[in-house]
Amino acid sequence: MTRLRSTSQLSEGLPRVVVDARLARRRTTGVATYIRGLRTALESRPSAERVHFAYGPPGLPRRNRLTRLANLAIDLAWLHIGVPTVAWRRRAKVIHAPVNWLPWWSPSRTVVTVQDVAWERVPESYPAFFRAYARLFARRSVARADVVMTTSQSTADDLVELYGVERNRIRVAPIGVEADPDPPRQRDPILLHVGEFEPRKHVLELIAGHRRYAAAAPHDPPPCRLVLAGLGGSQEHQVRAAVGPECDLLGFVSAQELRELYRRATLLVFPSHYEGFGLPIAEALAHGCPVMVAENSSLLEVAGPSALVLADSTPDGIASALGSALADRPQLAKRGRAGWEDVRSRLSWESAASLTEDAYREAIA
Repeated sequence: MTRLRSTSQLSEGLPRVVVDARLARRRTTGVATYIRGLRTALESRPSAERVHFAYGPPGLPRRNRLTRLANLAIDLAWLHIGVPTVAWRRRAKVIHAPVNWLPWWSPSRTVVTVQDVAWERVPESYPAFFRAYARLFARRSVARADVVMTTSQSTADDLVELYGVERNRIRVAPIGVEADPDPPRQRDPILLHVGEFEPRKHVLELIAGHRRYAAAAPHDPPPCRLVLAGLGGSQEHQVRAAVGPECDLLGFVSAQELRELYRRATLLVFPSHYEGFGLPIAEALAHGCPVMVAENSSLLEVAGPSALVLADSTPDGIASALGSALADRPQLAKRGRAGWEDVRSRLSWESAASLTEDAYREAIA
């Protein structure tokens, strides 16, 4: 096993790197946002020409089980054959796998970023085959990598607990966000949720809880409508069936539309049962939108001290928390401003890029 050195011992030069960027093609995921943001940040640095983002072949439109299986085959072939081949041809010194799993073989030193271990923490959300594959390759990847990275301390703790990774082998590099230079102080009566519709996200519970809040809310201040931005996931059809007249289901929204929602919303609610980071939380705070998050995994770590804590993610618990929080809009606005100031200093792409470059240097040290 390669010994890791402190960054103070590393040389200034950056090795030639190949980054597996295939999942950046999937526009609706947080992982895609992470890869695109990291590339933009690295390209602004002097050593940009030494980092190559390899995107691989495009996937098929996800229409049915057959196309999903075909995309899985393409993903596996690209990761285990395509990425090492690109690295060999470009004479790269380092391969960076930014999404959990390294290639089975590598002609170069390796860096792996483990985004989460959801297949371990919420196994009921995944089929048995995927759980077995994810566990096998995650264990192998963190054992063989020259540097292991995570985007949160919570995921680093998971790797220590579940896979026995030595804590001094893990480098935490939080995802960056672009802070709004001047977020609005006046907000529309919108309660926002962003993300896919998976059981662990508790979107059905949020819809039911919001309905109970709306039924009991006074007319002043105006009750907040629930706005769901996102699509996909195993519960999409159930979510579509559950929404009522007090809820707007937007589906996929562009980056510009999402920024406007963050700027307008009174509160982002994120009742998820498990996350490796929780990018919508950071993005909302970066636009001055206060957040209410469940008390688990990385959510409070990302949200910081300004967040409201959702202790009970049942419909009744959500309704009660919304009633209390939305009754005092000036206090919510203060939380939003405090969160914006906190995130500007804590979650920057410049820092993420710098820490990632340090990991590349460390891999060959």
